[in-house]
Amino acid sequence: MNNSARGPRAALFCLVLTGCLPVRLMAADAPLPAPAGFPASVLQSLLEIDTTQSKPRPLTIKGWKTKADTKTLFIGSSALPIFDIHVSFAAGSALENNKPGLAGVTFGMMNEGVDGKTDHAAISETFDGLGAKLEMKLDQERATYSLRSLSDPEKSAPALQLFAQILGQPSLSDEALVRVKSELGGLLQSRQQQPAEIASLRLHELLAPETVYARSIYGTDAGLASITRQAVQDFHRQAYSARRAQITVVGDLSLEQAQAISLQIANALPDTTVSTSPAEPLKPAGAQMTSHVERPQEQVHVLLGQPSLSRQHEDFVALYAATLIFGGGGNSHLMTELRHKRGLVYDARIQTTDWAGSGLTAISLDISPQFSDGTVALVRSMFSNYLRDGPTRTELDHLKRRLANRSVLDSASNAQILKRLVEINRHHLPLDLDFFVEQVQRLTLEQIKTALNKHLSDDQWRVVTVGPTAAQLPLVHPANAPADDPSRHTCRADASFVAS
Repeated sequence: MNNSARGPRAALFCLVLTGCLPVRLMAADAPLPAPAGFPASVLQSLLEIDTTQSKPRPLTIKGWKTKADTKTLFIGSSALPIFDIHVSFAAGSALENNKPGLAGVTFGMMNEGVDGKTDHAAISETFDGLGAKLEMKLDQERATYSLRSLSDPEKSAPALQLFAQILGQPSLSDEALVRVKSELGGLLQSRQQQPAEIASLRLHELLAPETVYARSIYGTDAGLASITRQAVQDFHRQAYSARRAQITVVGDLSLEQAQAISLQIANALPDTTVSTSPAEPLKPAGAQMTSHVERPQEQVHVLLGQPSLSRQHEDFVALYAATLIFGGGGNSHLMTELRHKRGLVYDARIQTTDWAGSGLTAISLDISPQFSDGTVALVRSMFSNYLRDGPTRTELDHLKRRLANRSVLDSASNAQILKRLVEINRHHLPLDLDFFVEQVQRLTLEQIKTALNKHLSDDQWRVVTVGPTAAQLPLVHPANAPADDPSRHTCRADASFVAS
């Protein structure tokens, strides 16, 4: 072992060991006196804290539209001398219709060169020198670009200028086209080796056969080969216009500065009234209910999914709460039954995401091959019972407290605030960060059960499994499962170590 690493590792061990030592508690009848000048505490227990009354620091949302109809939302925060800008376009792969890969190629070429900077390396070096950071993301619905910059005008002005150039005046050169098409072809190949990606794509094929939603956001090999520079330029001019942009700003800026930035970006974008074709409407799901992809791996990746609700739907909050209780954390139905009681999985969860202009609810887990069929049957049975019984009062109360507390924590940083504000901007929600949590606090058991049975069904799950085929074994009943070993959850040191 390298001697230079021993000091930090030894210090880390001391910290870990110290955290494991038992804490001596004072007798209840001998409380510590309050320090001089401090009032005596009236709090006798953490149970006395009413966590449902937790409130994040007040954050006011400002909103406006530019003359080019670009919607902007802004929250000022002077805690740090930085700001974040998120620009989103309706330019995802669902908009490319009969040109598979066009959205992905356009997206990939955006930061491959602008006037004065001929390639990706030159752009990256410029941002690095300014202390700025560019992030990009593409999905089926949207293409998004985020810039984090220092507030100092000497740093922010050139960073913003380059950011606006990338969005509005990318070079989209022939050389970049060749590079990006090659890179996306490699991505297509690599994703065909990832179990989760294979399962996700196959699930989309079952739910929306022969549509844009049933193929990779990076297109197809044949589609990539056919894309021309002219097609990319046309797609950029149409999909990346100011009218199709949403701008979200958070950080150390005045309202006037944020408005000036939104104008700078909107004015840099193509000003065209010509739009891309609308996203292909979602057809009824196919008749096929299951699909297995054989792969040599240690576990089987299981994905169950069915269409769900859009974020704007009036029942979304109730349905989202229902899915969180069923499979949204360590105390959920899925984790309690599959992990804590039976020891079948390390993790199992249900998620509701934007998809196909609406929503997709999916359950994912990894399981030993010999238990895959039994586990899928168990999950189906659990969900059927959940539809019948709904959540309990205790479960709903726990969820309300958890989300109220998380709302406070999720306002601690610019990045967290930005994420929540982007959600509001994207789905045209009320301009209030606490709106969602307040809706949850008003939910009743009946509302949740009604939404659950109205929008999800126990016989509509499409099931995809990726992994090896194996002879199936019966699941161990919880009563016969090995007892949970407390030592696995306790920090313990070997007897040869002594704390001093």
